[in-house]
Amino acid sequence: MSHPNRSDDVKALRAIQAKLVEAKKVQEKESRKAKFPDLMKLAVTAMRACRELTWGKKKGSLDAGKKAEMSQKVKENTEMFLRAYRQIVGNDLKSQWSTEVQKEYVKGAPEALLMYYLSDNPSAVKGLAHSLKKAADEYVRGWEMLGRNKRNELPGPMEITGNGTLAVQILIEQLKDGDEIQKVQAQILKAVFEKPLSTLAAKPANPPEPKGFTLRDTLSAA
Repeated sequence: MSHPNRSDDVKALRAIQAKLVEAKKVQEKESRKAKFPDLMKLAVTAMRACRELTWGKKKGSLDAGKKAEMSQKVKENTEMFLRAYRQIVGNDLKSQWSTEVQKEYVKGAPEALLMYYLSDNPSAVKGLAHSLKKAADEYVRGWEMLGRNKRNELPGPMEITGNGTLAVQILIEQLKDGDEIQKVQAQILKAVFEKPLSTLAAKPANPPEPKGFTLRDTLSAA
């Protein structure tokens, strides 16, 4: 003999279980995103080791022993970054990591960061790296047109700011009110960032409280 109530209870419990599993996945993903600053430190460390070795080779000042030592340092630092990248970014946080690396380039990090540390396979994302660089250059140029020339003070283009808007959208709106050259730059930025804007512009259901300065405050004080 069947027990309708018991069947309904099982369905309800399964629905609760499914929600809990999904919530756990979201929590785990957010936990990995919170480790992006640590991953960025590893990327920068590996990049600097590569630059030191390249610079030493160009100067011709390395003896065999020093070259071997520096090459080993590059190998170890690169492997540390790759391991951390695979653990933290995986297959589901690649877009978010690209955004973080682009933001560091906007703030003045070397182009090499974009070219070699977007993923664990730089050759496979070479096209993406160049696209992110071009977009970032246009973004920086746009702020320069508004008199903001200190790159290290700029937020990343895809950064959610105090008013819940992407930084690049604020820049576009500012340029639209400028002269003819600035209006054209606004159109360029809109075209360059069309894809990321459409995929990342959605405001989160529960946005975190902004930390540090916000573009809204900065622009109102200008």
